[in-house]
Amino acid sequence: MGKVLQVRDVSVGYGEPLLEEISFDVQRGEVFAVLGGSGCGKSTLLRTLIGLQEPLAGRVHFTGIGPPARAMEPPSFGVLFQSSALFGSSTLLQNVLLPLQKWTDLPADAAAAVAMGRLRLVGLEPFAHYLPSEVSGGMRKRAGIARALALDAPILFFDEPSAGLDPVTSAELDELILTLAKGLMVTIVLVTHELPSILRIADQCIMLDRDARGIIARGSPKDLAERSTDARVRAFFRRQPLARSR
Repeated sequence: MGKVLQVRDVSVGYGEPLLEEISFDVQRGEVFAVLGGSGCGKSTLLRTLIGLQEPLAGRVHFTGIGPPARAMEPPSFGVLFQSSALFGSSTLLQNVLLPLQKWTDLPADAAAAVAMGRLRLVGLEPFAHYLPSEVSGGMRKRAGIARALALDAPILFFDEPSAGLDPVTSAELDELILTLAKGLMVTIVLVTHELPSILRIADQCIMLDRDARGIIARGSPKDLAERSTDARVRAFFRRQPLARSR
């Protein structure tokens, strides 16, 4: 399938590094999860990958789709933020239209057709003219995914996609993510700590640790859950307290 993202010796943080010299690859069409406890640098790493923050050191390389977009260039990828980041005064359709209006020269009717197609893909076509406040949290997440898909980006970044959702809605979102990755060959990089989602949808993952300032485990979730000998990894996947020395 080939690599779509290469991270080499990247350090991230705010003056002092949260993560130091980490490296990993993401393959085209896979769901790649970034795991770890609170404060380990997951969100900071995500911000660095999408170009909102410069790395303290190292290199982020997107194979075949160019570097992270600059302010005056169309984005090479789509992003779903944890809060969905929809504009509350705009309908779902208008929210999905925004990237098309900003970055393409499509006529209004053609752009509307594309946006409606994205809403159809995530099961929201009947709600196209609803405001974000008029739909559920799960539907807002789906609308955010539709907007992330508006420009046919080959790679999507999701920040805690299941945060705040009930188990059934989370499971439905998991199935949508699998459809995008396996049906459309969209590469998805997500930050999450939701164990059911990790085990259901992730092909590969890395686990970050605050004290180690780096990656302490990598592989498929099944392998990490069943075979890791690292107490921190076992505690995470077994949802158990981590015994700490006094």
